[in-house]
Amino acid sequence: MKKFVLLLSLVMITLISNTLIVKAEDYQNYQEIVFDSNNAQLLKDYSDSEISDLTKKIRGRKFIGWKLDILQDEEEVEFISETKLKIYNNGYSTIKHDITLETKEETKFQLSASGGIKISGKGDIKKFKGSIDANIKASVSYTNTKLSKETYKFKIVVDPMTYVKIVTRGKGIINNGIGKYYFFWVNTKSGGWETFTVTTEYYEIIKEKIR
Repeated sequence: MKKFVLLLSLVMITLISNTLIVKAEDYQNYQEIVFDSNNAQLLKDYSDSEISDLTKKIRGRKFIGWKLDILQDEEEVEFISETKLKIYNNGYSTIKHDITLETKEETKFQLSASGGIKISGKGDIKKFKGSIDANIKASVSYTNTKLSKETYKFKIVVDPMTYVKIVTRGKGIINNGIGKYYFFWVNTKSGGWETFTVTTEYYEIIKEKIR
């Protein structure tokens, strides 16, 4: 297998004709997210019973407010967000394909939550609802990052009996945990929270033989 890697600091892409335009996507829908640590996992991969058991282990009480436990602390991940383009050449002649990669400014910070923890805001401006947002910001790295608009043009050559695909790969940081809210020392709600920040992102162009 031969791989041709185009290292570009880009955001997610959507195929329109021969132009790939980048848009933000939900990281929970990525094709693949792999942690560097074998013991780490996403919030969505915890079962309801596991979350319940972990929540019960949060120590202490508060008069009013949230108490948090961190499950993943600045855990590094590698991901493939999506396969954006495939070009198959089943013939005997070389195919040349013009591609334009276009990026636009997008946030690279995403949130998810479960149970009694909610997310507020619209579009790219989101935060955890209520006082828990400040608690989480104080506990983990919590920064919005953006990418400026750029355009790249190049030509893909697809040899006979080969195919080319373009995927978006990258690296990021996951933080997640659980929380319990107390009102007059009584636990009134609980849930899970997670932040995901893209640190590096690029297109990978892969050329393989058709079997």
